[in-house]
Amino acid sequence: MFPDTVAHWWRTMPDDVRRAYSRRASEYVALLGAVADMDPLDASLITRWGTGVVGPILDAGCGPGHWTDHLREQGCEVRGIDLVPEFIARARERFPHASFDEGDLLASSFRDSSFGGVLAWYSLIHMQPGTRRSALEEIARILRPSGALLVGAFLGVQDAALDHAVSPALLCSEQGLASQLESAGFQVDAIHTRSPDGRRPHLAVLAHLL
Repeated sequence: MFPDTVAHWWRTMPDDVRRAYSRRASEYVALLGAVADMDPLDASLITRWGTGVVGPILDAGCGPGHWTDHLREQGCEVRGIDLVPEFIARARERFPHASFDEGDLLASSFRDSSFGGVLAWYSLIHMQPGTRRSALEEIARILRPSGALLVGAFLGVQDAALDHAVSPALLCSEQGLASQLESAGFQVDAIHTRSPDGRRPHLAVLAHLL
């Protein structure tokens, strides 16, 4: 069974970021709200990762819920959490068999070692470096020993500003994100990068809790 429901999840995301996503939720869902809209390499990576996790998975910052439902369809025990009410409402409408909650990471009431895996797919990109460190430390707290983490982010100079379409964001470098993960108690298992035609360079890091 899943851990106890948390009242809030992403306090780390400023209110202006939440409002920005709320205003553009319908547009976001239409453009990026389905696995079919994603790069097949991402779908393959997330599927392999998720089906290898032992125990429940938290999709942290699940947005409109497509990855949560995708993992559910693969047989994973998974729930999605996001700060944006409009995303959660749409996720529940579109994927009624999946589990979704509003929430806030640093105000989490999840018990220690609650999850076997956490997916943080482009959900840390709006956080300042100190807040991101705190988020990774909280993820480490709620993961079981040897629990798995998969992070997706925009690749570039560490913590350089990015003019994101919805709200300002920060880039991550391979070494920069790896160092933050290691400082939070993780061991990096693999790093994937690519530069798709016409799209921003992409970074994915797989790690496990020591």
